[in-house]
Amino acid sequence: MRWVIAGGGTGGHLFPALALSRKILARGGKVLLVGCGRRVEELALAEAPFPVATISGEGWLGRSAWQKMRALWRLSRGVKEALSLIREFAADIVFGTGGYASFPALVAGKILRKKLGLHEQNAVPGLTNRLCGRLVHRVFVSFPGTEGYFPGRRVILSGNPVREEILSPRPREHAGPGLLVLGGSQGARSLNRLLTGTAGDLFSRFPDLYLLHQTGERDEKWVRETYREKGLRVEVRAFIRDMAWAYAQADLVVSRAGATTVAELCALGKPAIYIPFPYATHAHQEKNAQVVVSAGGGVMLKEGTFSPPEFVERISSLLSAPEKLQTMGRKARRLFRPQAAETIIQEMEAMAHA
Repeated sequence: MRWVIAGGGTGGHLFPALALSRKILARGGKVLLVGCGRRVEELALAEAPFPVATISGEGWLGRSAWQKMRALWRLSRGVKEALSLIREFAADIVFGTGGYASFPALVAGKILRKKLGLHEQNAVPGLTNRLCGRLVHRVFVSFPGTEGYFPGRRVILSGNPVREEILSPRPREHAGPGLLVLGGSQGARSLNRLLTGTAGDLFSRFPDLYLLHQTGERDEKWVRETYREKGLRVEVRAFIRDMAWAYAQADLVVSRAGATTVAELCALGKPAIYIPFPYATHAHQEKNAQVVVSAGGGVMLKEGTFSPPEFVERISSLLSAPEKLQTMGRKARRLFRPQAAETIIQEMEAMAHA
C-alpha cells in the first residue's frame, strides 16, 4: 500500500506523521512524507528512511487581508504541487496530520479520488482540521471528547502515534534529581526567561540537580550565556534529536502542552508541570493539559497566574517527593494508547482494499 502523508511545520504535526510512516514501512508499505520545508522538518527528517517532498502552504487565521490573499495563492499552488506528487507516487491513501501541507494535500487527494484520512492530535481541533474532517473518509482523534467536532460516523478514537524510538530504554547519566524543560520544537521564550531567572534558586535547594533545557534555536545563545554568567551547570540544547535519552534523564518535566509532547510524556509515564501556550488557537494546549491533570498525571500552571517564587516552590515540592512523582507517572501512563498507529493503518488500508 502506498501512502502520501502530509504534515509538518511544528513537531506536534510532524512527529505523529513520522511515527506513522515508520510503522507503515515496517509493514512493507511505501511512504512519501510531504511538508512545507520548515526548519523542524529539516532537523527531524535529515535521515528519514523514506522520500520527503515539500509543497506550498501558509496560515490563514490572524492574518491581514493582503496576507490572506497570499495564503490563498500559496494554497492553490500547493494543491497543484500535491496533485503532481500524488500522481507521480501513485498513492493509494492520502493522510493528513495537520500543518500547512495537510490541507492542500487532502484537497488534491479528494480531486484524485483517493482514500483520505486525517489525524487530530489536540483535544480541540483548529478550523483547518474541522474543514478537512468534511473532506476525508476517516478522522482519527487522540483524546476522548474530540469526536464531537467531526462528522460522527467518520471518527475513531485512536490515540496519538508515538515514535517507537521514544520508547527505547536509555541509561540515566546523572545521580541527582533530573529536570527537563521543553518549549516545543521551536522553543518558548517565556519558559526560557522563567528558567534562567529561577534556576539559581533551584540549584540552591538541589545542588546535585541535573537541568536539561531545550530552548529552540533563536534563544539558545543567550540562554546558554545567562547560565554561564551565573555559574550554573545546565545542559542547554536548541533542539534535542534523541528525546528518548532526554526523557530518561528526567524525574520531572516542565513543558508546553502540545499534543505530541503530552502523548510522549504519557507513553513514558513522566510526571509534568504543564505551562500551556496562552495564545494557542481555541486554548487547545490548555485542554490537552487538562486531560492529563484530570487523570492525576500532571500539574498545570497557567502563564501569567504565578510568580517565579511560586514556580520554584512547586518544582521543589515535587522533586522532594519521589513517591508522588511515581504515582503521577503511573496515572499519566494509563492515558497512553500504544496501538494508535496500528489502528490508523488497519482502518485506512481496509478501506483502500474494499
